[in-house]
Amino acid sequence: MSRRDVAHRAAISEQGGRTSMGFVTIRDVARQAKVSTAAVSQVLNGKGRFSAETKKAVRRAAQDLGYIPDSRAQAMRSDSTQMVGLLVPDLRNPYFADLVSSMETMLYEHGFGALIGTSAESVKRQDDFIMRILGQRIDGVIAVPQGADSSGIEALVSRELPLVFVDRRVPGMDTVPYVVSDPYSGLREALELLRRYGHRRVAYVAHPSLGSFSVNERAQAFRSLAPTYCGPDDSAVFSCDDSAASRQSTIDRILAFKASAVIFGYSPDAIGSISLLRGLGIEIGSRISLVSFDDIDAFRLLSPQISVISQQVQLMGRRGVEILMDRIAAGRSTSSQRSQLVSIPTVFKRRDSVGRLS
Repeated sequence: MSRRDVAHRAAISEQGGRTSMGFVTIRDVARQAKVSTAAVSQVLNGKGRFSAETKKAVRRAAQDLGYIPDSRAQAMRSDSTQMVGLLVPDLRNPYFADLVSSMETMLYEHGFGALIGTSAESVKRQDDFIMRILGQRIDGVIAVPQGADSSGIEALVSRELPLVFVDRRVPGMDTVPYVVSDPYSGLREALELLRRYGHRRVAYVAHPSLGSFSVNERAQAFRSLAPTYCGPDDSAVFSCDDSAASRQSTIDRILAFKASAVIFGYSPDAIGSISLLRGLGIEIGSRISLVSFDDIDAFRLLSPQISVISQQVQLMGRRGVEILMDRIAAGRSTSSQRSQLVSIPTVFKRRDSVGRLS
């Protein structure tokens, strides 16, 4: 900080100080420039008729004090805040971190900022975040929704705020556009390769306790497709939750089933199970082949690298932002609008975790 800045701050303190939290206010600028707050507001917004000397004094005071206009006050004078809410289940999950990154980048390109929150797979936390951001006069929301019985989601719909769901659906929300992945295309590719490599006994790990429409849809897709590639009695779906004990039990049941390949519908389950398999001395890609949904960086850093069914998360995020921008530009969403469904095909990416059955 320069000596001049220190002197200015001291002068402000002597004249009554700033508002709470140490922020420079329009009153501080007015004191420094020796004009009224109304004059400061008009000069900084390019309005009113003032002398060149007054304009210079106001702008110099604002610059010297580091004044930043209050975006909330600006929003009250405008139809747009250039801010949207982004809600995802968990930013610690690399998949959702990638999704937020893609959406935030595109929002920035459109001149928008984002208020980001996580639900932690909890409807209550989801609803609390939604009610907080509704008080910020946001322009719209992109959400990975948690559960169907949500007062927060209902509040967004009833207020006709532009809203887009990505990655997950909510049954009964007929007016909200969706951008989701189609699990069938990637699963077909994975099952076809496993069959060509000699795998006839394939297990699938589901995670129904999440209550996620999309995660459950993946398990249903496996049940539908697997008999064609494995035979009616050579495929099975096993369920687990987030606990280590549940994952260990699932691995034990898969080994008892004598599966030579396993597909995970939820990447955290795959990550946790990889260490369990290694602890048992089971070599991935040799004794057992492994595939997981979610193309996250961690799977490329492991040895062997993990084969994935990619939801094309970057494309999903971009499409979600495009739809939201269209709705914001068109005005507030209305209950009469029909839901727009964008289905992104999943893509199988083979890596060394899938090997030929010897």
